[in-house]
Amino acid sequence: MNAQQVSVKIFADPATAIDQDALIPIFHRWIRERKLFGHTLIDVADYRHVHHGPGVMIVAHEAHYALDEGGGEPGLLYARKRDPIGHVLPKVHEAFVGALAACALLEDEPTLGGAVFRGDRARVCIASRLVAQNDAASMEALGPALDGFLVEAYGPAGATVTQVGDTRDMLSVEVRAAEPVTVKALLERLSG
Repeated sequence: MNAQQVSVKIFADPATAIDQDALIPIFHRWIRERKLFGHTLIDVADYRHVHHGPGVMIVAHEAHYALDEGGGEPGLLYARKRDPIGHVLPKVHEAFVGALAACALLEDEPTLGGAVFRGDRARVCIASRLVAQNDAASMEALGPALDGFLVEAYGPAGATVTQVGDTRDMLSVEVRAAEPVTVKALLERLSG
């Protein structure tokens, strides 16, 4: 299956409250220090006024990172913007690594008071409806492509994949690992 503009949202632990006011100076420092390797970081945007919106985001040329509150569930969203159509597997891998790297950096930020993200729960979306619709045919093509990635990421226990949304939405699946895993352990597996 081919894909374009893949995004991954790593959900925050529900017991953790992330201070979005503190994110603005953190994201500005990340731009100055070029913290997110492989991305041309441009600016910080504040969309906290949008109900269940993207919250505070860091905009890069290639993608954006946001403390997304979509569906009333906060999490770190990594969304590719400029990429050619290509096989879905490397695009999902790249989006997972991008999201996990930002989550790991945020967990290490002392001013956030120990923000914790769940490595065992993620949402994967393909924004380009030119290559994938949120229908049974696209899901049938995506499922086998994800199987190998899920074993690589989550080990032999793997994870379950559930299609979410309806045909009006972009193709979206929720991934739930069979066993708990930290974002740092997951990032190490996928980067190694």
